[in-house]
Amino acid sequence: MAFSSRWFGAVTLYTYLFYFCNVVEAQNETEKLPTFGDSIPILGAMERTDQDFQDGLALDLFSPKNRTLVVKQNTSPLGAQFVTGTTGEPFVALSNYSYIIQMNETANDLIAKIEIPYDPVMLNMMGVQESNTYVATLAPDKKSWVIDDSTRNVHRSENNTRIIKMTSLDGEYLLVARKTVDTSNIFVQYGQGATRTVNVTGGPGVQEAEFVDGLRFSVQSSKALTMNVDLKQGIDPASLPAGTQSLNSYMWVVNTTSDPGTNVAGQILVPFNRNMLVAMKPTGSSPSTMLTVAKRAANSTNGQFVPINQDTQSVRELPEDRIQLPAMAQLDGQYIILVTDAKAVGGSGNSTSTGSSGKGGKECNCDQQGGMKNEKEDDRD
Repeated sequence: MAFSSRWFGAVTLYTYLFYFCNVVEAQNETEKLPTFGDSIPILGAMERTDQDFQDGLALDLFSPKNRTLVVKQNTSPLGAQFVTGTTGEPFVALSNYSYIIQMNETANDLIAKIEIPYDPVMLNMMGVQESNTYVATLAPDKKSWVIDDSTRNVHRSENNTRIIKMTSLDGEYLLVARKTVDTSNIFVQYGQGATRTVNVTGGPGVQEAEFVDGLRFSVQSSKALTMNVDLKQGIDPASLPAGTQSLNSYMWVVNTTSDPGTNVAGQILVPFNRNMLVAMKPTGSSPSTMLTVAKRAANSTNGQFVPINQDTQSVRELPEDRIQLPAMAQLDGQYIILVTDAKAVGGSGNSTSTGSSGKGGKECNCDQQGGMKNEKEDDRD
């Protein structure tokens, strides 16, 4: 009996020591992982560097030459509600800090990915789906968090979200989530009502919204702003500039609501129907020399439509087929697309003076600071 007691005690002591040693070993392994501010060596010759950090951040990359990088913590990042590149709202941060990654030299020749873990229990408490988590990159102008769905990957088996196909790691990154039932891009329906209203958060950041036909707004607003867009059928030819006609039989009517003194800086992308243009004009005509967006007051009934910033408009042709309106300080108004009798591509004739000057598909040299965000989808027609 005494032997059995001693044997049981020895086994218990051994088990405890074994468990304790494993805990200490695990702690030591964790302590070996780098943290913010540590210099991390990067292997060259396209050897794999797979580096985990103490908080769960992981960097996986191949580099043609030896380098080093440092990851810093930013505890006061730009608000997560300022998101561009995808649509829908609201976006929230899943971490109270962002990551700033700095290489020791400019490196645009990497094969890399970054992954940040999320807590499924926390997501459930917040009402967020795992498929609505994103690693966002701070835009070069530092006014929005950019999301690229083509390089995003959610690894549910390991509870992390990634950016893949990266060629450079320099930048600032934040784990964000969209608190919606639907996933991927979310589009706004035309009309009135809560689900058809775009809500723009006031502040330094840019937000975006896109409507069901591709009409897209990027807006920065100094104060909170709401926006609705309606479609209005019927355009009086007498309201158009001489030598032009309207591409569509309808207009977009934009109405915003905000407090007095609200300053807005925005960009609008107006979609055009190429098939309708082809039906109106001979084959060979170029949309970039024929299309201009014009505007009049939102409540106008018989006012003239006037081309907007004609010298800075640019036509984005296939595959996008949208007209870019930069530097918009006033969003409210009625918008139409004008078609002019421009020369065919390669032709020698002159374009009419209205609508074709200053365009020619050139890139606009504008500050895309206006980005609006909160887009809402309405399943109803």
